[in-house]
Amino acid sequence: MAFTISVIPPLDPNGFTGPTRVTSGIARTGTVTVDTPYGEFARWLYVGVSGDISYVKWDGTSQTLVGVAAGIWHPIYSISVNSASTTASSLVWGS
Repeated sequence: MAFTISVIPPLDPNGFTGPTRVTSGIARTGTVTVDTPYGEFARWLYVGVSGDISYVKWDGTSQTLVGVAAGIWHPIYSISVNSASTTASSLVWGS
């Protein structure tokens, strides 16, 4: 039985998210302070209280997710969370 190996390029400019990093669990966490960069590239956001999240992606553009559920880790690739348009609270980043 043969299978094809795919080469998947990294998703961020520093190469932190190859196929192994995407499928692995959370190694580091930190509390989100809005409008302040985490200091590294995060692959996950934990939402304690549901609401909207406006975040900055690794390429510097912003995106808003509406009605994000509480109590779970969301696979959101980000470098910071914006205070404008963010109504969710008790946020934690993970990488």
